[in-house]
Amino acid sequence: MRNFNEEEFNRLNERIDQLLSSREIQSRSQALIHIFLSHRFYCEKVVIDEAWTDGGNDCGIDAIHIDRRGDEAVIHLMQSKVFESVRKASNPFPYSGAEKTVRFFEILKDRRCDLSKIVNPRLEQKILEIRDIVKREFPTFKLWLLGNGMPCNSAQIAPCLKALEREDVQVEEFHLDEIVEFCLNTHSARLNHVFYARDVGVLESGTSELRSVVGYISGFELYKLLRDMRDESKIDYTLFSMNVRGFLGLDNPVNKEIFRTAASSENINFASMNNGITIVGSQCRVNRTASDMPKIGVKRMSIVNGAQTCSAIFDAIKDFYPDMKKFEKLSVLFRVFETEDPDLISKIAVSTNNQSRINPRDLRANDDIQRRLEMELRELGITYKRKRGFQPDGDLDGRVLDALKAGQILLSYVHHDPVKAKRDSDVIFTELYPKVFGSVDASQLLEAVSWFEIIEERKRIVQDDIRIRGQSRTQNTFLTYGVFHVLMLCNLLGPNVAEQEKPKIVDQAIKIISDHIELAGNPAHYAFFRDAKQAEAIRTAAIEPKLL
Repeated sequence: MRNFNEEEFNRLNERIDQLLSSREIQSRSQALIHIFLSHRFYCEKVVIDEAWTDGGNDCGIDAIHIDRRGDEAVIHLMQSKVFESVRKASNPFPYSGAEKTVRFFEILKDRRCDLSKIVNPRLEQKILEIRDIVKREFPTFKLWLLGNGMPCNSAQIAPCLKALEREDVQVEEFHLDEIVEFCLNTHSARLNHVFYARDVGVLESGTSELRSVVGYISGFELYKLLRDMRDESKIDYTLFSMNVRGFLGLDNPVNKEIFRTAASSENINFASMNNGITIVGSQCRVNRTASDMPKIGVKRMSIVNGAQTCSAIFDAIKDFYPDMKKFEKLSVLFRVFETEDPDLISKIAVSTNNQSRINPRDLRANDDIQRRLEMELRELGITYKRKRGFQPDGDLDGRVLDALKAGQILLSYVHHDPVKAKRDSDVIFTELYPKVFGSVDASQLLEAVSWFEIIEERKRIVQDDIRIRGQSRTQNTFLTYGVFHVLMLCNLLGPNVAEQEKPKIVDQAIKIISDHIELAGNPAHYAFFRDAKQAEAIRTAAIEPKLL
C-alpha cells in the first residue's frame, strides 16, 4: 500500500507557486492539469488554454485534450483536485467526482438536448467537436483522475469504473507519486545503471569529449533495466529525458506496431526493423572479463531516444512474464554516449530520431536566428525560450517569451495567417521559417507581443466572467479559440496607434469577429477558427472600411 509523502507534497507546491508567479496558470486549481499536459503530451500553453472546461455545469470535467497524433483520435478527459493541506491530501482521492462524468456521456449521446442550457460554453464547444469526431472516426476515451495526494479507494470507486467501462471509457489515475516522478524528476533515483549486452560484443569509439558504446541488448535485459524498483510492474519513466520532447507513453500508434513486432514469432528480426535506443550518461564503463556478455555501467543515465521502443517492449514482456521463451531471440540496438553537455545531448536526441515525429521547433532551437533573438530580447529584459522544457533562471516575475508563441504571433500579426498559426504551427519552423523569422527583429516582435498580451487579458476576463456570472451573461466566449484571429485584425485596424488606443482597437476586432460568427449561423467555434475562408472574410471586413 502506498504511503503519503509530505516532502513530495511540499515540493509539488513549490512548483505550483512558480507557475503562479510566472502567470503560466491563473489559479492553483489549474496547476495539475497544466503540469500533466505539459509533460505527458508536451502541450504548448495555447493548446492547454483551449483544453479548459472547468466551471459551472462542467459534468465534473475540468479539461479535455483531443490528441490527434495517431490514426484515430484519443480524447482525454481530466478531473483534478488540488488539496491545500496535508490532512486532505493524505486521504483517498474523492471518487464522487468521477461519478459526475457519467452524465457527460449521457449528454454527448443525446443530440436532441440544448447544450447551451445544460453545460458551460467551453464544454459545449468540446462536445460539438467530439460529436464530429465520433461521426467520422472511432476515438478512444480516457478519463484521468489527477490529484496532489493519494489515489482513490479501489472498493469505493469500483461501481463508477464499471459504469464508465460500459461507455468504453478507460480510467487512469495520476496522483502525487506519479506527478513528482514523471513531471518533476529528471533522472532515475538510481544514480548508476548496469546491464549486460549480447555476447556478440560491443563497439567502443570516440574521443575524450564524446565517447560512445554500441551493441545489442536482449529484450529481457532491457525489461529489467526499465523496471521501477519501487513497483516492478511499472516502467521507470524517469529514465527518459524531457529535453527534446515528452515521453509519449503507450497511446502512440508507433508503440502498437512495435508491440506487435516484439511479441511476434519473428521477433528475431526486431533489431533490423527498429532504430533502437539512444542513451546518454555522465560516465560509461565496459567490463568484458567476468562474462561473455559485456557488462555496461552508466552513471546518470537518460534514454533520450527510443521511448516508444522501451515502453512497447516493456508492456509486451510484462504481459507474458515470467514465461520468457517468446522473447529469447529479441534484441534491441543500443548506443550509449558519454557526455554532460546539454546542447550536445539535445543534438544527439534530434539527430538519432527517425521513428517518431520530433517537433520542428526543436530542430531550430540552436540556429543563428533563434540565438540572435534570444540575445536581443535579453537586452530588453525578456527571457526567450528557444527550447521546450527550458526553465528560466533567476526572477520568475520577469517576462518570458516562448519561441513557438513568438512564431504564432508573427504569423498572425505580420503575415495575417491565424489559421496556420493555430492549427498547423509546424509550418512556422519548416517551410515558413524564413518568412516568419528571417527578417524579424526584437522591436517588431515586441510590438506584436504587446497586442497579444492585451487580447490575452481580454480572454482571461471572459473566462472569469463565465465562472462568476455564468454562460448566459457572458459575451465573446469565442475568445478561447480566436486569439490569433483578433491579433490579425489588430494589425489591419491600428498598426501605428498609440499604446493607450490599443484596447479600443482590440474591442473593434472582437466585434468584427462576433458579427461574423453570428452571420455564419453561430457554428462551433473550433470549426469556425479552422476555416481559412472565414479568416479571409473577417480580414476583408477589416480592410474594406479603409477603401470607402
